[in-house]
Amino acid sequence: MKKEIVTLFLMTSVWAAQAQGTFTIEGQVKNVEDGALITLFRLDGNVGSSIGVDTIRNGHFRFQAETLGNETEIVDMMGRSDKFPSMSLRLWVRPGDNIQISGENTLIRTWDVKSTVPEQVANQAFINDSRELWNEYQRNSLLQRAYRRKYAGSAVDEERQAIRAQADSLRKLEDEITIRIDANTIKRMKQIPVDDIWLEQLEKLAMSAKYTENYPYKEEVIALYEGLTDEEKQTDLAMNTYTYLFPPQVVEVGDEMADADLYDLEGNVHRLADFKGKYIMLDFWSRGCGPCLMALPEMKEVAEMYKDRLTIVSLSIDTKKGWETASKTHEMTWQNLNELKGSNGLFAKYGVRGIPNYVLISPEGRIVEKWFGYSAHSLKRKLRRLLNVDEYVMSLGEENGHKVVNFPTVKKSNNDIPEIRQVVLTDTATVLRIRAYYIPKYWIQIMKNIQLVADNGTVCPVLRSEGIPLGEKFYMPESGEADYTLYFAPLPAGTRSFDMVEPEGSNPDRVEGIALTLE
Repeated sequence: MKKEIVTLFLMTSVWAAQAQGTFTIEGQVKNVEDGALITLFRLDGNVGSSIGVDTIRNGHFRFQAETLGNETEIVDMMGRSDKFPSMSLRLWVRPGDNIQISGENTLIRTWDVKSTVPEQVANQAFINDSRELWNEYQRNSLLQRAYRRKYAGSAVDEERQAIRAQADSLRKLEDEITIRIDANTIKRMKQIPVDDIWLEQLEKLAMSAKYTENYPYKEEVIALYEGLTDEEKQTDLAMNTYTYLFPPQVVEVGDEMADADLYDLEGNVHRLADFKGKYIMLDFWSRGCGPCLMALPEMKEVAEMYKDRLTIVSLSIDTKKGWETASKTHEMTWQNLNELKGSNGLFAKYGVRGIPNYVLISPEGRIVEKWFGYSAHSLKRKLRRLLNVDEYVMSLGEENGHKVVNFPTVKKSNNDIPEIRQVVLTDTATVLRIRAYYIPKYWIQIMKNIQLVADNGTVCPVLRSEGIPLGEKFYMPESGEADYTLYFAPLPAGTRSFDMVEPEGSNPDRVEGIALTLE
């Protein structure tokens, strides 16, 4: 099932602080169209705060901004045009600095930076080692964006398959380029002392080791990490590296909850075990995450609606400073805590890959459900089903002599839009009666190739649908709910469970382990 995705990215406001000095950035670039916008962000952890936007005129742009103190700060520069890759130019600034930037095209990551800041000089050396590879990477990024647009604009299945194949080959090329860049990075790291830039590069290598298929340098990256001193291993960058290289066991549905020391804004320590006896909903969030902030008003409603049965625990992954600033801006009447470990700690133990991320824990402390993403009313819809489980108890029955399974249990699903309310098994068809939950007035789409796969591997193609046409965009009503029925070829006799899947796509929908028996 495809859906219209609503994505909002919210950059935070500029820090309110006493300025300690001014820095200037001047750029002269060629082969970049006049009118293109360049944005400058100040970084705090993984959150960027916009501190300026300039328009390129005759190849020139300029920023003058105030620092927050006397220490070196990190800023990122990005191009706001489709002709720029989705990458940034990392800059280190100090009070009084005048940084000169030059470039020959829109490949912003490899623009040349003239600066006396030691961190900038060190970072520039890593870029120079792989300049042509980075240019190839950025051109690849632009091509992938073009293919994504072609795919979205095509209605012909054969054409979409060809575009997808081309996009897949570009993603493989991206991994190959990354591996070649990493080889150069490792070579330099073995020759220079450890500093902040060295640790930053190590974190990037560890990320590649975790997410790149058949990554060839993992043992070398581990050796670099093991060579750090105990003090160096306690830095945030090194702890991130450790989590990528040696990820903790992730708690899944049915497991006991993972717990840790959590701090409130006054510095008091809490643990999730303190809230046992009610359901607990964890909310992993950040001040730089637009959907996280959009969810806060509904979170307040939910906290009041289920106050006798549910405790909401929002866990910020921001730095202490960023979390405190956000908490002053956004009223949070429920538990507002921070482990102060960023993407380590519980963030890693719960397997969080994107935010907002939610985990529902039973009153006894076991994981009931995990999901991520937010859209209007989605928390109410989700919790209505999860907290009113008595209404959704699986049962067996008959309909005109045919076996009926009401509210079959499901082992795993990567899409919470469809709720399978009933399965009817006949000699000529397997009938699934489904209720869809999604944002009012936004569309969903049931793919024409959706199919059932029995526990013995038999594939049962879709025959027809009622309520929502196959392959067409269906706009949800004001209620955010819609009932429809899918008819598939009959499952084999003796089937105990089956999956409902889309066989194609980069992230096809899968509802797995739909039960037909009570055992």
